Amino acid sequence: MCNKMSNKRNKEIQNDHSDSEEEQESGSERDSDFDSDGNFIGDKELQADFEGRNPEDCDFHGIKQLLRQLFLKSNVSVGALAQTIISQNYVGSVVKQCLDDGEDDDDDDDDGSNGVFGITTVINITKRKDEPSVKQIRDLLIQLADENADPNTKGLINKILTNDAEHVGLIINERILNIPAAISVPLFASLQSELDRAIKKNMPYQFRYLIWICKTYNTGDQSTETLFANQEEKPLVNEAIASFDVDVTEQSDISQWDYDEGGALTPCRKILIFEGTKFNNLVRLIKEEVEGA
Repeated sequence: MCNKMSNKRNKEIQNDHSDSEEEQESGSERDSDFDSDGNFIGDKELQADFEGRNPEDCDFHGIKQLLRQLFLKSNVSVGALAQTIISQNYVGSVVKQCLDDGEDDDDDDDDGSNGVFGITTVINITKRKDEPSVKQIRDLLIQLADENADPNTKGLINKILTNDAEHVGLIINERILNIPAAISVPLFASLQSELDRAIKKNMPYQFRYLIWICKTYNTGDQSTETLFANQEEKPLVNEAIASFDVDVTEQSDISQWDYDEGGALTPCRKILIFEGTKFNNLVRLIKEEVEGA
């Protein structure tokens, strides 16, 4: 566990996996484990210690990349949305790798693009409805519901996005591939505490509804099993008052790929709508899912 402290508020996360020290590779072998963008694609386990921190300006590019994973080619300005997340840094966390003793985490040469491994936060898309990126998200939700949801869900989406008296929160829970689900438990516990503090200060984080966009994959077989990119989100479906699925094949760089059980996976998004009062219960279900895995 990383115990390093700095002038930023750190939040305890977890240890990732590690190889034995005896397993040393040559430089060429190590290079083959990374793709052209520097992403690890090898099958060996790497040691990594993570910590949660409040978002900062240096995290802009990393947050933007994670938001692009979620929204793909949708008409959402992920750069502007990243700025919004940073501006409300009293709520939410970015996941960063702990630095070794002696390293300077304020290095001017680090723009944060390679150092943000996850983002967990909530945005008030009612209070911020006039911000261009938030307006784009609201328009996108209405469009996706019109194209994919049943009549009752369409009506609910339109209702909650046109009633400014009842605030709606958009949960964002993104991380890079292969970061284990266990990391979500302290992140959501922290978000829970931050929301409680914000509400006590009369800040606009008392939500009537919550919207959660999950990255999923459809197996396409007879069981039409849905696989969740973030495993901790799976049990949340039963708590939703409404939901609908969106096929994002046309927006993905890879439309389908094989998985271990055979067959192909189709990339999708599952939009879940919750009562705002259910948030604490959702955090509990996430913890139970991770601990039971």
